[in-house]
Amino acid sequence: MRLTCIYLIVAASSLGATDVSGLWIARMSGATLREPQYARVALTVDGGALVGRWNQLRIEGELTGSKVRLTLRNGDGKPAGELAGIVEGAEVSGDGNIETRGAEGRRGGGGPIAWRLVRPPKRAEGPKVWEFEPKEFYSNYSAAIAPVLHVFPGDTVRTWTIDSGGLDATLTRRSAGGNPETGPFYIEGALPGDTLVVHLNKVRPNRDTARSGSRVSLRAVTPGWAVNAKYAEGFSSEWKLDRAAGIARLANPSERMREYTVPILPMIGCLATAPAAGQSFRSVDLGPFGGNMDYNQMNEGATLMLPVFQPGALFFLGDGHAAMGDAELTGAALETSLDVEFTVELVEGSATAYPRLENKDYLMSMGIAGSLIDALQVATAQLAEWLAADYHLNDNEIALVMGTVLKYDVAEMVDPQINVVAKVPKAVLSRLR
Repeated sequence: MRLTCIYLIVAASSLGATDVSGLWIARMSGATLREPQYARVALTVDGGALVGRWNQLRIEGELTGSKVRLTLRNGDGKPAGELAGIVEGAEVSGDGNIETRGAEGRRGGGGPIAWRLVRPPKRAEGPKVWEFEPKEFYSNYSAAIAPVLHVFPGDTVRTWTIDSGGLDATLTRRSAGGNPETGPFYIEGALPGDTLVVHLNKVRPNRDTARSGSRVSLRAVTPGWAVNAKYAEGFSSEWKLDRAAGIARLANPSERMREYTVPILPMIGCLATAPAAGQSFRSVDLGPFGGNMDYNQMNEGATLMLPVFQPGALFFLGDGHAAMGDAELTGAALETSLDVEFTVELVEGSATAYPRLENKDYLMSMGIAGSLIDALQVATAQLAEWLAADYHLNDNEIALVMGTVLKYDVAEMVDPQINVVAKVPKAVLSRLR
């Protein structure tokens, strides 16, 4: 049985000496659960009786003094768990037994668990703007890293990142290389099974230099081309950024590249939540949690949606780019440091399976996998599910829409996983009834 995050909402009528009215967050753990489970539940106290909902489960129970007993029932009315606990100050805790389900939904045997309810934090005021000056940077995504700042949904954070090599805006080394991350930021109320929504309000270089790779990734070419490639030793791929004009040019160009310029289109390569089940991934990795996705549309004005796997979400960001072609072909874009402003929101009780992105022009679904075809299939399936959920299209209608306007971007192919993005124009979707 999958029990996701819970709030306990109690309407008190006759509680005696024990007052459990208000909101709570519950956590369950036990040998039959692979990892702690969280959920939001509504519970009403009527005299000594308790009734309500625990996600998809119905609750029946009683409150006697400081003692609580709960029976969890499936939709068919059959018992799914028995819980007993004690109210002690601002917590309720106890143990019990719950039914478990296999991967295909078949019922298994019951298992003992421990459970605890705690009060959720309360916002003292309205949405707040935070100015955060990072002091440390991390080279992995993990829930074991202590959060640097606690914020609420609706809050905005202004901060900055260092480049993938560990240099800040003044070219001072602040960390070893490997995509050092700013954060993690703890989002109050975020629990596994939610979606973290990140609005990228500002993404801008804060210095006038960048560096890139100068050799094509072996993943992108045939072995014959790679063997025959003749790279010049000492070739410079340092760049100057004319931020006022919005143009990047080589700092020490070869004769044929003297007039070569590219537009500055700043983007963030790494955006992630902490992965599930106590896992830790290097900051160059990517997966369902996001990470080193390196999509050149993760820029100012875009909105990113990430699944939440840990309480607080634990949001990381880093790996700034002044510009990048599709797939990060040379293994490094125009690597630079950034000033960033973002606002967070939370979709409770509904999680995307993989990261999604939205801007004024497109809905974009990311497929992250070990091969190009697997990544493309994940991206396509995730986009189809998005269209079904938000636009109420049936599978025939989805096939027609995607078959006529779908576009694919190969966002990343030089890191441990490949990222393919499936996208559809919002202008087309606006004509759907």
